[in-house]
Amino acid sequence: MDAGQGRTFRAGAAGLALAGLAVAGGALLAAAGIVGGPVSLSEVTWHGSEAFWGVWLPVAAGALLTWLLGSRTGQGELDRRVRDAMEGHPVRLELALLLGMLLGFAVGTAGLYALFRLVSEELPASAALPVTRLVFLFVLPVLFVDQGGFSLSGHGTRMPRLSMAVREPWRWLGLITVAAVGAPVLVGLHAAEVPTPTAALFVVPAVLVGVSTIEEIFFRGMVQTRLELVAGRPAAVVVTAILYALAHAVGSYYNAYAPLDGDGASGQVSVALVTYGVQGLLLGYVWIRYRNMWVNILLHGVPLLLVLLPSLSAGGVG
Repeated sequence: MDAGQGRTFRAGAAGLALAGLAVAGGALLAAAGIVGGPVSLSEVTWHGSEAFWGVWLPVAAGALLTWLLGSRTGQGELDRRVRDAMEGHPVRLELALLLGMLLGFAVGTAGLYALFRLVSEELPASAALPVTRLVFLFVLPVLFVDQGGFSLSGHGTRMPRLSMAVREPWRWLGLITVAAVGAPVLVGLHAAEVPTPTAALFVVPAVLVGVSTIEEIFFRGMVQTRLELVAGRPAAVVVTAILYALAHAVGSYYNAYAPLDGDGASGQVSVALVTYGVQGLLLGYVWIRYRNMWVNILLHGVPLLLVLLPSLSAGGVG
């Protein structure tokens, strides 16, 4: 295959991926209707922002831009490096461990929430969520999958290096997607006041480190990468996006500061599928394109920070 044919093939593959992303988004919407009843899209919000501006338009813009930039990347070589990095891993066993930890996150959050409520009414029960997120989605996966895999089989550190020590300039093209995703969120914000320095100093690292970094390493770096080897890329992106949405449905159910606006547990799952699930499709697509964890962390965290701007203002804090 000559260079021209290679570019045509990559462009065609990127186009198919974009079309698949759109189909998967529609499927998530249908699933949301089945789980929680008909979803009124005009009424769905995401952290107080209209879902159209906060999720759907940014995801569409980000997916289109990632597709347009896709034919200009060294995708084939990157794919080979990923396969080499995962060679020798007990992938199915690691997947089972990761899914067990995800279940532990759900059960642990519910249990710790109940314990906090039992100990003291003044103790913020929502504090259970960051604890279980850190333990079940980061500490245990790193110990038993990344470092554990390295100790047991000699394979475990090449993929983290590949995704975090990024030297190829084209693998930073995803920063353009981050900017494209952030722009519609800013447009959709209602006149937000300037955040207070104290609030920003606390919330920015909490979101980028305590939420985005942990979740992207777990869902994209660990779960999706292994699912790709077992089920193929399209299924891996969709399944990971659904798991990501369900995890947020659980978290929001026990988080009084950032609840989803669905009625009851099934309604929150429904809303999670059409917000976090759709967002997860873009995160998975960008992960496939660049395998750059820093880009994914920003793509995850920047829209969340932007929709939190009103609550960080002097009038919104306190």
